[in-house]
Amino acid sequence: MKEKLIIPNISNSSNKQKDFEKVLKLSDYHHIDQYPWGKTDEFQKIRFKIAHNNKNIYLYYDVTEPEMMAKYSNHNDPVCKDSCVEFFIAFEKDANYYNFEFNSLGTCLLAWGPDRYNRQLLDTKKINLIKVKTKIKRVNKNGLTLFNWKTFIKIPLKTFSFSSIKSLENIKARANFYKCGDDLSKPHYITWNTIKSEKPDFHLKSYFGDIEFD
Repeated sequence: MKEKLIIPNISNSSNKQKDFEKVLKLSDYHHIDQYPWGKTDEFQKIRFKIAHNNKNIYLYYDVTEPEMMAKYSNHNDPVCKDSCVEFFIAFEKDANYYNFEFNSLGTCLLAWGPDRYNRQLLDTKKINLIKVKTKIKRVNKNGLTLFNWKTFIKIPLKTFSFSSIKSLENIKARANFYKCGDDLSKPHYITWNTIKSEKPDFHLKSYFGDIEFD
């Protein structure tokens, strides 16, 4: 299990610099490097940064992989079949959690509920409150073509429709961060906090790690 993740509060920085993307880049990287169901490719490298300013969660994913897919362009499409990064979070002692899933186009699936079978998709009007920027490029490494894509995500508190949180400051939560690609030629399921299950399952809350908003 990972140690507790403390999410820095960048509200003071943001008052001086409105470009939150640049502010977030100053924070530390965390690695999505656990392969509970086997490693499929040695060239995969996934890392992320996370911060907040009381009213928004800021996520920055940096993904390098030998194959990339981006078919889905409508919110709440099954983006987990594409090259996809994910963020699952349950606030305080809530039995329910949110799952945010993004492909490299910025298409988002967002749902809420107690487990993988009982989930409620959020309205696309709520999803449209989320701001996403993505950058994609080819990288040549020793004659091998890799894809590097970076996505910057701003998630406002208003997105959390089923929660009554007014400020993120000092909030405790449980969360996990993922990378997957169900329909790639080599499907993969990579986690921040490891999971112990026979089959790939990102929805096991008992394996969410502790996080705390500073």
